[in-house]
Amino acid sequence: MPEHYQRWVTETLSYCNSCRRITRHAVSGGRLAHCLEHGPKVNAQGESKAQAKRREAREKAKQNPTLF
Repeated sequence: MPEHYQRWVTETLSYCNSCRRITRHAVSGGRLAHCLEHGPKVNAQGESKAQAKRREAREKAKQNPTLF
């Protein structure tokens, strides 16, 4: 499997560690990108798990301000 793909390639077959099988993957900027079978993991607001965790921490900090 090549490390860099031609400019005209938009997707290719590759092994996915999450799916544990060969699936279609997107090609972005000549490099292999995310799996198209399960896609990026986002919630209803379009946030990743890390972004949702940071948002919840900000909301919790607003509800419980520090005393000092």
